[in-house]
Amino acid sequence: MTTLRPQLQAALVHPVRQKILEILKRQGHATVGELAEHLEMAPVSVRHHLDLLIGDNLVWTPRTRRTPGAGRPQRVYALTEEAHQYFPNNYQQLAEESLRILKELLTPEQMDEVMTTLAQRTAAQAPSGLTALPPCRRIEAAVGFLSSLGYMAEYEVSEGTALLHTCNCPYAQLASPHGELCLMDLHLIRLLTGLDPQRVAHITDGDVRCSYRMTLADAGQPQSPALALDLPIKSVTNA
Repeated sequence: MTTLRPQLQAALVHPVRQKILEILKRQGHATVGELAEHLEMAPVSVRHHLDLLIGDNLVWTPRTRRTPGAGRPQRVYALTEEAHQYFPNNYQQLAEESLRILKELLTPEQMDEVMTTLAQRTAAQAPSGLTALPPCRRIEAAVGFLSSLGYMAEYEVSEGTALLHTCNCPYAQLASPHGELCLMDLHLIRLLTGLDPQRVAHITDGDVRCSYRMTLADAGQPQSPALALDLPIKSVTNA
């Protein structure tokens, strides 16, 4: 099961809301009346729980259903995309097996090419104009982009040297048996910063974070004098 958001944890703790999520997952959609019948509850009580789930962005009403005769149309309730995080998935095993098969089929050089390509495609999603920034602002932009990917990145600068830290590994359970992913991180940071990162701390070695030392003197000149991103320069004097 995936890590649950607070809203999902609350839904899981409450048995009625948990049951509503399970019914909607199995059936795809349901009306208040149908849910009340399944739960053996009064419709007004079901509506109360649905309102809470809607407020947590776990349930929505994609459409209404007309009833026979002159009755009012009934709302049809369904799960939101976020609600599907509540249910077990097999992403971890799929990723593990995919990496294992790739390593069986490819040479180390070919695997390196795969990781390099993955880093390039990930870097291509970064904000446009990043490569035109001066070194410190480019690192700042890179840190923001890495954080958006789940790395919880931060950095500090002292005497011409930058230390970029990633406090979270988005694929920690895969990185230990598959060091190629750590190589991909190096490629990615190199592409984002335009510098040559040297890893000086490693989560898989027991460190609390991965850290990369970069010499600002290695940075080339910006490709354009225009700053495409209005980002402040963060300057920290000591590690």
